[in-house]
Amino acid sequence: MGNVLELDLKRHVASAGEEAADDFDRLMFADLQTLRSVARAAENFFPWEDSSRLGRFLRVQTQHNAFQFLGIVLLDGRVFLSHNAELAPAFTSGILAETMDKGLYLSSSVVKNPVDGKDVLVEGVLLRQGDRPVGVLFAFLPVERFEPMLTLAALGDPGFSLVVRRDGTVVLGSEVPAGSSAFSLLERAQFVREDASLGDIQKAMDSGRHALVDYSLDGARKFLHFMPLSVNDWYMFSILPTAFVEQQARRLAWTSLGLVSFILLVFFGLICCLFRVRSVSNRRLFATAFIDPLTGAANFNSMCEEFPEKLVGLGGKAALVVFDIVKFKVINDLHGYERGNKVLQRVADVLRENMRPGEFFCRSTADNFIMLLSYEDRRKFRTRLILLATQIRRDCTVAGSCLMVDCAFGVYEITEDIPFYIMLDRTHLALDNAKRMSGDKIQFYDEADLRRMVAEKQIENSMEEALERGDFSVYLQPKCDFATGRMVGAEALVRWNKGDAGLVRPDDFIPIFEKNGFILRLDMFILEQVVSLLAQWKERGLRQVPIAVNFSRLHLNDSRYIPQMTRLVDKYGVPHNLIEVELTENVIFNNLECAQNVIRGLHRKGFSVAMDDFGSGYSSLNVLKNLQFDGIKLDKEFLDGFEENANAKKVIEGAVDMIKSLGVKVIAEGVETKEQADFLRATGCDVAQGYLFSKPMDVEAFESWLKKLD
Repeated sequence: MGNVLELDLKRHVASAGEEAADDFDRLMFADLQTLRSVARAAENFFPWEDSSRLGRFLRVQTQHNAFQFLGIVLLDGRVFLSHNAELAPAFTSGILAETMDKGLYLSSSVVKNPVDGKDVLVEGVLLRQGDRPVGVLFAFLPVERFEPMLTLAALGDPGFSLVVRRDGTVVLGSEVPAGSSAFSLLERAQFVREDASLGDIQKAMDSGRHALVDYSLDGARKFLHFMPLSVNDWYMFSILPTAFVEQQARRLAWTSLGLVSFILLVFFGLICCLFRVRSVSNRRLFATAFIDPLTGAANFNSMCEEFPEKLVGLGGKAALVVFDIVKFKVINDLHGYERGNKVLQRVADVLRENMRPGEFFCRSTADNFIMLLSYEDRRKFRTRLILLATQIRRDCTVAGSCLMVDCAFGVYEITEDIPFYIMLDRTHLALDNAKRMSGDKIQFYDEADLRRMVAEKQIENSMEEALERGDFSVYLQPKCDFATGRMVGAEALVRWNKGDAGLVRPDDFIPIFEKNGFILRLDMFILEQVVSLLAQWKERGLRQVPIAVNFSRLHLNDSRYIPQMTRLVDKYGVPHNLIEVELTENVIFNNLECAQNVIRGLHRKGFSVAMDDFGSGYSSLNVLKNLQFDGIKLDKEFLDGFEENANAKKVIEGAVDMIKSLGVKVIAEGVETKEQADFLRATGCDVAQGYLFSKPMDVEAFESWLKKLD
């Protein structure tokens, strides 16, 4: 046990020493990064003519950071300090020379702070203007910050650590004065290993190695761990005594003897009990493994176990069905889990009543059930499932609830000899499609579903490479003023060219990117392409027009969205009023509070915001008043068929009047005929977008249009 504890202590000593060294390195790195951040902020004051303003800035930085003192020394000899103090010219010029030579500076020993006389370390980084260094920012780091890392403990024994140079000179440490040699602690030491000596330790440190050494001093046994730090060729020098280990070894020896005796007595008693418990446990294990505790029906393990035999019993003429209760979570939320559990128990009872000889069902998870049923043809099977859903709706709905229990069914007709898990995957794929249906939610698996899933996977596999290769491009569709017919802006649309495979329709890849989150990167890529174009047009003397960019709903919940967008636009020097953010109607009304915050944030940055696809959902004009849009785009479907429908015309006219009464610009998209354009112009719509005016075009064609405007 003593040996085990000693090995454990060695591991703890080494781990504690390495952790102390890592903590020291991380703290020095954090201070350096903070100092670099302050340096970048200080560079904004260049050429530092106002010394009082720069001094105030440095004082504020000392208050908000761990630095006791900040100073700037320039190549021309000027010095700016955060506090009134006198620094020797040789001191500041030395910092300047060392930092210019190495790119950064850390003093090799402790110095005195000229303000309060306390011990500090000095750290310095370069100040630049462009690629040219113009001076150095230096800071005093209080040594008290490093004291917690110079304490050491392992298995109850207190120890200490020192920061030393490779020659053993102490830089930091409370046990040995700074400037003295750490090797003096080992001059009288007797090392446990015959091949270990003080000279060996010095050689190891000179060559940059680390090690753990066991030695005795004045009758006390100790461990020494030394490890190089990442700065100034310094070492972390850690020492820990081992008296605690020897006490613990004796105590554990007697404790172990008592425990062994007690265990022997208990062991014989347990042997007797095990035989009694075994039969009970076997019964419980079977129930746990194959019976659903809530409904008493078989569970998924039982289905996996019995499926091959049951399928053979049905003569192979069978279908695998997966169903669950639509929006079952709402039942739990409204009526509580206890009543939700009763619904599941009733569903299981209904399934038992409807099972024919040889058929089998189980409760898989939550409200999910799996059935293996006999099968003849789709028509009869669909009728059976409709009747089953009707009985579940009648017998299982919570009394007094306005919520009807509705089920969605996914069906796989077993026609192939394939593994059960593949059948189940196909059944779940059909169930996912069933949930999107209205009416009777019954969907049979179709090979087209599998092909669609494979196609989606292929899109996901190639999207990263496509973005890096530049397969995504921007097309622009002009927006024209109804009154003059002149172009007043454009909408940016994304196109994906897969080379030999041709163009991929946005409807085929945008929903996939929405699900996997890739749309966040694609949106920012399109935005960057747009602002890059605007910057190029300005350089070439082309007219700059506002361009609308569509953004996914995922951005609304991303706190980095507006800052990231602002940085990207500012990177190209494009005025914010040339970028219009388009958010779709369903995104806004599904995240109303979040949308309000995002719209306010975009307005504060000078961006305009438009609602896209107005009329495709459940727009509330009262909510529109509170959201303060700059423009609202009437959805194409909102306009379809108005020519033959007088009521539709009145609805459109009323909607346009109300929107304009809020001071919001109205944009009509999908304008394809002159009749549509004349009607919309008469209703007061401001801007038109559609094939009647122009199809989406590539950048080159759009630039040709711009040149004609000029």
